[in-house]
Amino acid sequence: MRYWRFLPLLAVTAILLYAGLRPDPVPQMFDQQDKLHHLLGFAALAFSMRLALPRWSVGWIFSLCLATAVLIELAQGYQPHRFASLADMVANTLGVGGGIVSSVAWRVICRRWARHHCPPTTVEIAVKGRA
Repeated sequence: MRYWRFLPLLAVTAILLYAGLRPDPVPQMFDQQDKLHHLLGFAALAFSMRLALPRWSVGWIFSLCLATAVLIELAQGYQPHRFASLADMVANTLGVGGGIVSSVAWRVICRRWARHHCPPTTVEIAVKGRA
């Protein structure tokens, strides 16, 4: 059952690779929309990677996500209708940072909720009964 947490990571990775490596850029409805795509895409990558690999440190997740961003940007530079952009890389970095901050906040919320909403164990009941 724990393998289910890898599905979001696989889906996000597939979408990023498809959108980032397709020959033509994704159509835009407003100026600089691609920066929003970069930000949200890499935030989703970092968040889903933290869910899939909970024992990995934040530093490793951050490094792996940034390496993915750099490789996609470099690959875009070799395509005729695409180009690598420093502004895209900034958006990627901000997205990775936002995804990691969101995942840390999510873990804190989940731990607090579990601590306050889980049923007491028999030992806790016995200890409270003596007091």
